[in-house]
Amino acid sequence: MDYQEFLASLSDPAPPLGANVALRALWYDANERADSALRAAESDDSYSTMRARAYLHRKSGNEYAAQKCYWLCGAPVWTESLESEWEDIARTIMVETIVERAYL
Repeated sequence: MDYQEFLASLSDPAPPLGANVALRALWYDANERADSALRAAESDDSYSTMRARAYLHRKSGNEYAAQKCYWLCGAPVWTESLESEWEDIARTIMVETIVERAYL
């Protein structure tokens, strides 16, 4: 799945079957299901999921939790718009997935 396919899936009734935890969190967030997004983001401690969790905390206004998540995953604190962070996380996951599959 590429970024455009993921965007197209946002109108589906459920996240794409092949989406990892971080992408599912972003999908739920885009579909205004904040509780499901945070539950998904808290179910894993990978880099991408931790970044998604930081984004979700930042979006909800919990700056302390957001900064903690950025620190835990080693990512710089995002200072640009929430929309640009959402896109950056999704695109980063797409690249990680391509690289991961190349080595399996």
